[in-house]
Amino acid sequence: MAQGIDMTTEFQTDVSVSKANVDTINIGKRLKVKRLELEFDERHVATELKIPIDQVRALESNNFKYFRSTTFARGFLKSYCRLLGVEPSEILNAFDAELADAEPTIKPVDKVNKQTHLGDPIVMLVSVVIVAVLVFLVFWWPAQSNKDFEAAGTNVEASSENTASAANDEREAPVLSNEANEPEVIAEVVSDKQPQATSEVTEESLEQGDVVTGLSAETMAILEEAGVSPEEVVRATAEVPAELATETKAPSYSNDVVVTFDADCWTEVRDASGKILFSGVKSAGSELTLTGKAPYRVVLGYAKGVSSLKYKGEDFDFSSFTRKDLARFELK
Repeated sequence: MAQGIDMTTEFQTDVSVSKANVDTINIGKRLKVKRLELEFDERHVATELKIPIDQVRALESNNFKYFRSTTFARGFLKSYCRLLGVEPSEILNAFDAELADAEPTIKPVDKVNKQTHLGDPIVMLVSVVIVAVLVFLVFWWPAQSNKDFEAAGTNVEASSENTASAANDEREAPVLSNEANEPEVIAEVVSDKQPQATSEVTEESLEQGDVVTGLSAETMAILEEAGVSPEEVVRATAEVPAELATETKAPSYSNDVVVTFDADCWTEVRDASGKILFSGVKSAGSELTLTGKAPYRVVLGYAKGVSSLKYKGEDFDFSSFTRKDLARFELK
């Protein structure tokens, strides 16, 4: 019985000692010491892990909040340990223990104390906007509508006067065109009124059989005197040129985004709705082709690993969006 108690006490002591060792491990310092022993510089580690050099320094300084998520930080720690030949389990256990002791960033919302009061600046701003809209609708809008109505009435009166004057001019015009002794004037009037002449066929001409081409007898006589065949005129007006169907030119590309890689690179692409079209590591010699809803938001973890990027068939230069091998940009 005493032996069983001693074994239990010894087990609890071992567990507490191992937990104390995990809590007291300085992850960044241990990685840095091992790196210096292997004579690796920061640039060499960044190149091997395919991450920016700032992220290497963040790992060695225990600044894990520098990364977008704990998943990224944990994955980079594991890769770093493998590069240095260090057993990653002890480092990862210390990392998990540090996260467990950290204060949670998500806090409950106090719905009672967060109630909106009348003194809130946002409420006051919204109230002012609503009052301004009401004043606009009550005073300015009716006055502007009356002005537009009066202007429309003036335009209608002016157009009616122009129509009446044009009608008077048309009534006076036939007096000049009926002179039989002035062929030049007759020809001019006929040319001005030709659309009506070609479409009007009187009952008298149909009974006499004078019209065979769809033109009036007077128009046919004038055309014959001018040396123009009435049949040719009818044939020319009857022929309607066929409209050539316009073919829409198909785009020269099959995918909106085409990325070619010559080195391993972590890549993430989102479309306009925020949907992740791709997120992961693309290996050297591979190609990524995507089509979605523009604009696209692109993140390249190792921009030097991208040999070419084409957007809608054209090369896109993202060098101006690259900072320390990390590129963030938008394709519109």
